[in-house]
Amino acid sequence: MMDLPDEELRARLAAITRGPWARGVIEARQELAPVDRVQSSLRGARPIAIDQLVLSASNRRKSSRLSRILRAHFEGGGPVENDKEIKTRDAFDQALTVPQLYELAVQTGYLPEESIRKPARTILTDLLWSEPARRFVLAYDYVSVPMLANRVGISGVASTKPPEPNPNASLHFAGFLAHLRAFHTDEHIQAWVRFLDDYVVEHDEQNRLWEYLREERQKAPRRTGELLTGCQVFVLSLASAFQILSDDELGLFGLMHAYWLQKFFGYKRDRRGLFVKDVDLWGRTDSWARTIATSSRLVPVGTDSAIEKLIRRQFAERVLLLERTFEAVRRLTQETQQTTLRSDRLIQLSDKGLLPQRSTTNE
Repeated sequence: MMDLPDEELRARLAAITRGPWARGVIEARQELAPVDRVQSSLRGARPIAIDQLVLSASNRRKSSRLSRILRAHFEGGGPVENDKEIKTRDAFDQALTVPQLYELAVQTGYLPEESIRKPARTILTDLLWSEPARRFVLAYDYVSVPMLANRVGISGVASTKPPEPNPNASLHFAGFLAHLRAFHTDEHIQAWVRFLDDYVVEHDEQNRLWEYLREERQKAPRRTGELLTGCQVFVLSLASAFQILSDDELGLFGLMHAYWLQKFFGYKRDRRGLFVKDVDLWGRTDSWARTIATSSRLVPVGTDSAIEKLIRRQFAERVLLLERTFEAVRRLTQETQQTTLRSDRLIQLSDKGLLPQRSTTNE
């Protein structure tokens, strides 16, 4: 990438931090940052072994409290129902958008690596100094966060080799950023992705919707219309963002939505960090994508037949593009794993039951 004028460089960095996620960064730092400074040299250029930091007594106590707040909701700690815990987790999720965008900006050649090194190290150490926060990043598959950490000299998150930049992809970064802002603020999309993430409003809602779409249940769950609308807007939003990309760009930009894509297509990440079909939950072929695309209830009863055919055809075409994108994400993830694939620490967490082997509802 050609050298950027200082003014343009500052504008591009600001564009990453001034999205709908900006408030989340502030709130996450308030709730998750260490009580005491963890190390005086964190802002420099020296390598940081973030999992080997010596914590003060106050920081150890805070880390212990965070173990409850940032637990994987599908594990023995139980569902996340406390409003304050949900707010903190949502803020952390929003805040993690920034390091993901830093990594994408470098991968696509939108920003030179040296320009993001200092702000990336700052936000990563502010948010990931505690083990519960690092465990949250791994459990919820923020694939590009460990890539960024390794890129800027921070070890102890996961052993991932970040990909080499593709400067030809820089032209699409600004447009993708606009898409991401709209994605984060669309109420229909947010209702759907929270449903994918097991935030439900009635008992067994996910199974009830699945059975209704397969015509195994006649009574629709009360949010059926809202969720199907959210799913269709979700698919349209992603397809609109991905359709202008070349094949070698799909994996890079798709990383930002890797978690939602794996949920949509019925996958999970195994202990080696690879995306594999969640056979226990979905079998070999089923998924939300397949269930909804093939359901007679995708289109409201009484819709004109010509319009119904158009809706179904467009939905199927968009889902196919999302599937191609997810396949590109899977390839990129596999290619960027080091020979050990994921860190020994992550495997230890899985063996101890701290990472999921399958998804369950948030009930």
